[in-house]
Amino acid sequence: MERKITSGLREVEEVTVPQAANLCAWLTAEAKVRDLRWLLAHADNGIIWGELRDDTLHLSSEAFGPAELRLDAATLQQARLFGKLGELRVWQGPNGLLAYALRDGAGEPADFIDEAYLLWGWAATPPVTSKGFIELVEGRQGITHAPPLSAAPSEQQRARLLVRHYLRPDANGVVRVIDSRLVAVEPKGGRP
Repeated sequence: MERKITSGLREVEEVTVPQAANLCAWLTAEAKVRDLRWLLAHADNGIIWGELRDDTLHLSSEAFGPAELRLDAATLQQARLFGKLGELRVWQGPNGLLAYALRDGAGEPADFIDEAYLLWGWAATPPVTSKGFIELVEGRQGITHAPPLSAAPSEQQRARLLVRHYLRPDANGVVRVIDSRLVAVEPKGGRP
């Protein structure tokens, strides 16, 4: 992928997370309102991928388990609900969950670059799939996760995570990345 600087608009919004709310239900509502499609969450005991389909947030933890891996405010370290237009970032603060949203197409002028990062792991032969998720395993380490992919990646053609980096020159004119957000999950080198 070519690193091309693109100009656009970027808006940052502080978001209040209801402390007593069901986290999955709240994220589902936010995904619908903000037009966000995917979820990548890091919990104390694993990674949870999600995808909004038919107005429901489907979770890899429900498709593959283990049973103790849940989308829960008490065990959540961070979560990114994202799509082509923006991202809602949630993380564990000192007194509960905190969040903010990034949205393209509104707000302040911003320059950015997009980069694709390879996801850990590839699918077994035949692929292990469940409810729209494909289990990926990384080599001998046995690291596993199950992103929502439409095609099974291989060791030679890995799935990718598209990331947008926002740029700003500092006081000396040096251009730096000031923030990044997730944009899309891409199956084996292609577009979703």
